[in-house]
Amino acid sequence: MLFNSYEFMLLFLPIFLAAYFLIRTNIKDHKKKESYLNVFMILGALIFYGLFDFKNSVILCMSIFLNINVINCIRLKKNTKVWMIAGVVTNVAVLFFFKYSAVYNGMFFPVAISFYTFNQISYIVDFYRGEIKEYDMMDYLIYILFFPKILQGPLMCFADFNSGLKRAYEENMDWEKIMRGLLLLSMGLFKKVILADTFAKAVEYGFSAIPNLGRTEAILTAVFYSFQLYFDFSGYCDIAASVCLMMGFELALNFDSPYKAVDIGDFWDRWHITLTKFVTKYVYIPLGGSRKGQLRTYLNIFFVFLLSGIWHGNGSTFVVWGIMHGVLSIITRMVKKAGKKGADSRLAAICKKLFGTFFTFVYVTAAWVFFRAESISDALLLFKRMFVGGIRPFYSTFADGFNLDEIWYVIKVTPIMKFSFAWDICLWLFLIVGSAIIFFGKNAIAYSKECKINLGTTVLTAVLMIWSIISFSGVSTFLYMNF
Repeated sequence: MLFNSYEFMLLFLPIFLAAYFLIRTNIKDHKKKESYLNVFMILGALIFYGLFDFKNSVILCMSIFLNINVINCIRLKKNTKVWMIAGVVTNVAVLFFFKYSAVYNGMFFPVAISFYTFNQISYIVDFYRGEIKEYDMMDYLIYILFFPKILQGPLMCFADFNSGLKRAYEENMDWEKIMRGLLLLSMGLFKKVILADTFAKAVEYGFSAIPNLGRTEAILTAVFYSFQLYFDFSGYCDIAASVCLMMGFELALNFDSPYKAVDIGDFWDRWHITLTKFVTKYVYIPLGGSRKGQLRTYLNIFFVFLLSGIWHGNGSTFVVWGIMHGVLSIITRMVKKAGKKGADSRLAAICKKLFGTFFTFVYVTAAWVFFRAESISDALLLFKRMFVGGIRPFYSTFADGFNLDEIWYVIKVTPIMKFSFAWDICLWLFLIVGSAIIFFGKNAIAYSKECKINLGTTVLTAVLMIWSIISFSGVSTFLYMNF
């Protein structure tokens, strides 16, 4: 079940929250309440995930069964390291089997297999290391199945997740948190349904017609894909966090205005934050991290990004994407290491920040072109069109996707229609609004927690929610669900 669907918004979520609050409010005995809520959480998650496809549920259940057996073997205290390694290797092997079978054999790819596999690897390793003191099957199942995070994360460690959920069980119903959660939910839906999916229309056309693009269209195709990814993933994170906020539970922050980053390291501290932490803890540090000399550190960084590219998809374009991030990460680390430690003047610091933010965004956007293109030659051709495509009016297919009825009807009854640029005005409007949110807007999760709940925020919630829901018929799946 998708977050951006009628089934979720009008049926599943209201029923789930109502039942959750009824159980949490009416059962006073602590142990009994926790037991009932645990069962309820698992059943709710199975319904949520099971509505995608029966085959997905079978693979998920088989994966959980496998990992429970690995955990039980580790609990026996015999050859624990062997069982831990066997569990990790098996999980990785299953993940890559489905990834590459889907590409080469047309086999279906289980929804969210990467994220629940990573969570199970995390649990096995942490249990082996003693970071998880006691195994409880119900707690384990909720950790893996918890529906707000199963599709795309965040990848929380078990201890933080379990303790936070147990605290939420004991909270009283808080109407202010529910209102803040609804505000965040409306903003997340708006980002995905109205912004990301609208940018996607131009992106789809741009990458399918690269040889015919003019210079401006080629540049905007790359920028719009960068925006599409941003609003798609940011929207998902906001919706997941909003559901948890209404429940009284706080998800780990997973997305923090990454295009405001001043360098590539800062970018990866803001984009898919918990995945970066997961890779650091379970791949980079075991490889030696930065403890075995400068050359080894750079090799480890390069390997991590190369592996990230391979994980995201099969093909040379993803390898190039990983290499680009790895190379810039190494260069940035070298420059910082060689730089002077003296404090910059205020003006110099501002200039460095502005230049760093601009360069990082341009570089990340260029890397996204390889991420999206069908081949390296297509990506290079798009870059070529940015310089030799010439300046000309947009193709109607490129611009028309932005002419949403609810905006276009207003423009048509104004004097703006007299001008030649009227047909493209929605495109520029989306670019301006998207840029304002990305580079100047406050993080939506932080805003929803700090703003005053008044008539203004209530109206904003209602407008964004209604606009998004009536637009569901044209939405797509979240992009990270494909990984």
